[in-house]
Amino acid sequence: MLRKSAEAIRLAHRKVRRDAARKGNRVQPATLRFAEYVIVFTTFPEPPFSAADVLEWYRLRWQVELVFKRFKSLAQLGHVPKYDDDSAKAWLYGKLLVALLVEKLVHHARAISPWGYDVPTPAPPQRVA
Repeated sequence: MLRKSAEAIRLAHRKVRRDAARKGNRVQPATLRFAEYVIVFTTFPEPPFSAADVLEWYRLRWQVELVFKRFKSLAQLGHVPKYDDDSAKAWLYGKLLVALLVEKLVHHARAISPWGYDVPTPAPPQRVA
């Protein structure tokens, strides 16, 4: 468990109140108290893993989750239309390959200009006569 910053607590309280109002519920004092903390439950053994280590592993795990969520969107990985194990593996590996290739192409497309240099903003037109 880690206490949030004052600004993060303010934002969390506002979100809790907004969500409760949208559902027509009252906010419980305990809910506001819990919103002041980042709480992660784990089965990691305590001696080798400090709270900071657990949070760092959780951050890393969350990044992996975001990648898979993006891949599911890019390659339509939500449903495997195969019933045979080998066929399902081949389908999934193919979809993952497509998602990785798309990710790589998008990364390259964002990193380069089609002209190879920055294009300056044109000056406004001027009258000749």
